[in-house]
Amino acid sequence: MREDLLNELEAEYAARRAEDERIEEARAAEIREKFPVIQQLKQQRQDLVRSRIMTLGTGKVPAGNEGSLPEQVEALNRKIREELKKAGLPEDYLAPVYQCALCKDTGYTGTPVKEPCSCLKAAYQQKLAERIGLAGGETETFENFSLEMIPDEREEGQRFSQRDISRIARNHCEKWADSYPNNEYHTITLSGESGLGKTFLMHAMARRLIERGFSVLTISAYQFLQTARKSFFENDNGLDELINVPILMMDDLGSEPLMKNVTIEALYVLINERQNRGLSTVISTNLDMNEFTKRYTERIGSRIDNPRHSLVIVLKGKDLRKAGGGRK
Repeated sequence: MREDLLNELEAEYAARRAEDERIEEARAAEIREKFPVIQQLKQQRQDLVRSRIMTLGTGKVPAGNEGSLPEQVEALNRKIREELKKAGLPEDYLAPVYQCALCKDTGYTGTPVKEPCSCLKAAYQQKLAERIGLAGGETETFENFSLEMIPDEREEGQRFSQRDISRIARNHCEKWADSYPNNEYHTITLSGESGLGKTFLMHAMARRLIERGFSVLTISAYQFLQTARKSFFENDNGLDELINVPILMMDDLGSEPLMKNVTIEALYVLINERQNRGLSTVISTNLDMNEFTKRYTERIGSRIDNPRHSLVIVLKGKDLRKAGGGRK
């Protein structure tokens, strides 16, 4: 898990526990002020437990406290629940308050080895989705990648229809997201004109990976350029983060300006270093591979379009946004 997100979550869970305590104290105060019978029963329960603790090891039982302690405590608990019900309050009104009963709002379960609770994992996934721009993209999933609205007619001389091509692309992307980190290819490039579903598929991959518990960093081509510029001219270490993150997704490469001595140099360092380290990179671009190589030079193009460790998925057809599909 990314440390910065975990730090945020730890602060949120600490605030959650503080709110739990505030609610418990407010309920206890309400009982003291408005329901003396219930307060008296609570005090009897407290006195009972305290007296038994004080006589531990002596073999003596305080007068009036004969019998099993658990049975006596449960009898008082039962009376308290009955009185709460009479007062129109929930029977568990005085129970400890937790949003998650599994971890008691600590975020972790297990003794002595602590493991992240399912609630912490879900919160992390949501926060990561928000961080990479997927918070509102619940519809961008493989399950929602509908082929029905994609034209199924084959152009003359073509083996595949646009629907066939989209199906193949979706299957490749879903298989890659499900197989990570044991992928045949470390670099995936989604190529094709606007409106064919490249960004949709990239977001579906990111969401599937997050659901599987992996950390993803998604940036636009423009954000990449801004990061590269700061690294070159302001000694910022943002480019190092892009190089080292386990899964990097870069959207719309080719739309950013070509900044002299920055764009191509930074992209080469990024792609080359990530491939040398066996890290996974997903790129979407409106350029075909000839245009890509012409824009970014042969040394970058050869690393993107290398069948030994890279897969280029080419989407073709009509702009689905003009047909109401809303895909990029």
